[in-house]
Formats: sequence, structure tokens, C-alpha cells
Amino acid sequence: DPATHTLTYNVTYEGLSGPAMAAHIHGPADPGANAGVVVPFAAATSPVSGTAILTDAQVAELQAGKYYVNVHTAANRGGEIRGQILAK
Repeated sequence: DPATHTLTYNVTYEGLSGPAMAAHIHGPADPGANAGVVVPFAAATSPVSGTAILTDAQVAELQAGKYYVNVHTAANRGGEIRGQILAK
């Protein structure tokens, strides 16, 4: 919600090589590029849902498609799956 700067997220995944060790929203980065954690998730077990309050700059980056979700496993510590977030 751009008016309140509230990001509401619902993340589901399946079929990983093992249990998820961590998951978070990263940014800002173009698709295929890496960035730091912006929104850490309290738990990585699917489904993951919650809310976060973003700054003006973060709202603009999110709307520009510069944020992504990354799910990490023991076999793929850098991230096993990744999904770029697109505004609805």
C-alpha cells in the first residue's frame, strides 16, 4: 500500500532440496543481480506471510521491481530459489 508504506507479503514454495534455513526480501537489485536483505522473515517455512513498513525510497524501489524474495537451504546457502517482486 503506497499510501501507508505497508508491504504485505505471502510467500509459498515447494520442492526444495531440503528444509529452508532462511528467507527474506532483498533489494534494491535488477533481476539477476544481488542485494542485501531489506525485510527479514521471522521463519522460513512455507507459507511465509507478514507485513513491513517501508521508507519512501523503498516504496519507489519496490514499485520499480527492484526487490526479490530469496529462500536459502543447506545445499544452496546463497539461495535456492528466488522470485522478483512485481507490483499488482
